[in-house]
Amino acid sequence: MAKQETLLTIIVVSYNTKDLTLQALYSAIQDILASPELAEKCEIIVIDNNSKDDSVAALKKFAKTSSVPIKIITNSRNLGFSAANNQGIDQAAGEYLLLLNSDTLVQAGALQKMVMSFQEIQRAESTAVLSSESGKLDKLGILAASLINWDGTYQPQGGDKPALFSIFTHMFFLDDIPFLGRFLPSTQHTGKNTRFSNPDNDKLIQKYWVGGTAMMIHRDVIKEIGNLDSNIFMYGEDVEFCIRAKKHHWDVAEHPNAKITHFSSASAGSKNAIVGEFKGYYYIWSKHLPLWQLPMLRLILQAGALLRKFIFGTMMKDEARAAIYTEAMQALPKK
Repeated sequence: MAKQETLLTIIVVSYNTKDLTLQALYSAIQDILASPELAEKCEIIVIDNNSKDDSVAALKKFAKTSSVPIKIITNSRNLGFSAANNQGIDQAAGEYLLLLNSDTLVQAGALQKMVMSFQEIQRAESTAVLSSESGKLDKLGILAASLINWDGTYQPQGGDKPALFSIFTHMFFLDDIPFLGRFLPSTQHTGKNTRFSNPDNDKLIQKYWVGGTAMMIHRDVIKEIGNLDSNIFMYGEDVEFCIRAKKHHWDVAEHPNAKITHFSSASAGSKNAIVGEFKGYYYIWSKHLPLWQLPMLRLILQAGALLRKFIFGTMMKDEARAAIYTEAMQALPKK
């Protein structure tokens, strides 16, 4: 398949999730074949991070019978989410690249809706650079699917621009307060406030950042800002990537009707997610935000962790979950 003929490249990182990965690939292929716009114009790249569950053998067997070309890259060690995705990005031929978690199921029509959104929105460089037009979708670069839980309920993702105040409102649950919360920025949208509820229409929802679970990227974004930051092993790489994209005036959005089921925390434990989140915030601040804010960031994260330790340990008697926040605090750099 010639490079110029490839419209979409789907990149999946696999690590000890054999059955889930095969399920995700099957759902993506079914959606591709059902779309006249995508059929015969897609490729899939799977990067296996040294799985020990016979994933590679199963993937190779699956690839032989696939109607969509599948390339398998095998690593001799676990390189992490960012570095493995970058391997796929470097070999991708598509105009659009979809980073897709292995613990997902693509729902009917999702891929076509996302690709069509890129094609339908006219790029206007003259207004994209204007702060007065910041609410206008005139340079769509990153588009996330709407994530849903296994029971069909909406799974919130993404958030506002990282800043001390937005992370404070998130860490102290202020964004979840009825009525008041809808007026406050939050680094992570939790979905508990109706401002972040998922409307049932095709109007794209602009966000500062969206998750890498099902993130479609225009190739021009990669050309301009580069790949994911491979210094981030896992968690926070999507935020950091969107920060760089926003600095170059690319719009970031979520498609409410392009739905993908995400079996949350199936591909990585919740402890890893929480610890990775804390480390990710610190790294992002060190790279993109004023260094003088780092002591205050540390204080906010530590105070938020202590609050959660009290809630989970003392009030809910969940000592195991409370202990995760002790580990998260300890994972922060000492300086």
